[in-house]
Amino acid sequence: MQAILFDLEGTLVDFQWDLRGAVTEVERLLVGLGFDPSAWERHYAALRNNAVLLAAQRGLDKRDVARAIDVVYDRYDLDAASRWSLAPDAKTVLAFLKDERHVKLGLVTNIGRQAVELGATRLGLKGLFDVVITRNDVELVKPCGEGIRIALAHLAAKNADALFVGDSVSDVLAARDGGIRVAFVQGGESAPASLNAASPDYLWQSLGELKRLYSGGELIA
Repeated sequence: MQAILFDLEGTLVDFQWDLRGAVTEVERLLVGLGFDPSAWERHYAALRNNAVLLAAQRGLDKRDVARAIDVVYDRYDLDAASRWSLAPDAKTVLAFLKDERHVKLGLVTNIGRQAVELGATRLGLKGLFDVVITRNDVELVKPCGEGIRIALAHLAAKNADALFVGDSVSDVLAARDGGIRVAFVQGGESAPASLNAASPDYLWQSLGELKRLYSGGELIA
């Protein structure tokens, strides 16, 4: 395995984001900007992606729309980051992959860069990743695979030699869109029952299963 990309919240750290509060606040923002999000999925990523894609129809610059939404989401990021705790085995697994197996590591998250940097510093994750792609680095967030494609290009990694590790249906869909295999770690944003349609390649109880599956530099299918 040449590269392993990770989600952050719900995967490497516990899930603390106030989903309902963020969605409610951004829906109000979008209505004020002239959008009608009533028919959209009430999910923070869907709201941002739909607004960006439809901005031109409202005579708006998609970058301005994304920035306005991100101002709201940044507050929820920082609130969640203040309570994050590392997932069991997170540091052990990352150190094993990086130092013993010399795997290229990436982080692809819908969290904004400010909270990612603060959280990584506080939890001792800073410097472990060869590339970090946040919400602020993409036009469309997961479940779009844009961030995954950017990370793979930065790492010069082939799709067939890469794996994405996440905790949500959005992560599974993003990996599929990015053309790589995906492992789902239970206990984060999405319940295992919601994965029936998404069908990840691996369904794990914890990150430690990645280390157990890794043998001789190759992931055992």
